[in-house]
Amino acid sequence: MSMKKRILCMVLVVFIMGMSFSGCAGQYALFNKAHPFLGNLGGKWIGAIVHWIGWVIPVFEFCLLADIFIFNVIEFWTGNNLIAAGDSLEQIDENGTRITAVKNDDGTLSLSLTQITGETSEYVLERQGNDFNMFDAEGLLLSSYNVSYEELAN
Repeated sequence: MSMKKRILCMVLVVFIMGMSFSGCAGQYALFNKAHPFLGNLGGKWIGAIVHWIGWVIPVFEFCLLADIFIFNVIEFWTGNNLIAAGDSLEQIDENGTRITAVKNDDGTLSLSLTQITGETSEYVLERQGNDFNMFDAEGLLLSSYNVSYEELAN
């Protein structure tokens, strides 16, 4: 067997083992951050050119491999994705209330509700097994909900 074929076989074996050891698809957080960033530089034409360059120069491939072999495996075993921590989502509802959600390093989710008047309320959502708990800014338990496996399947 030639050296090129051996290297290709080894790469394929490592790739398949990495996928099987991770046990889940994961968030692919690094790739999902790099892809829009590189695709949105400049206008649509510059963004398209940079996007294609990101595939030619193995930026996206590196991000995918790092997600598959490092970050998704860490996420599987620890429950946290190092890259996804700190991600935030922000929306404004029809009443003008700004809702901001931030994933924390400890796996909890911080919610901030800002009314159009400027009044802000802070909450923390936490999952412990099948229990979902909601706390206020002082740490007082506001709500708790137990989800059964039957409910999760539906």
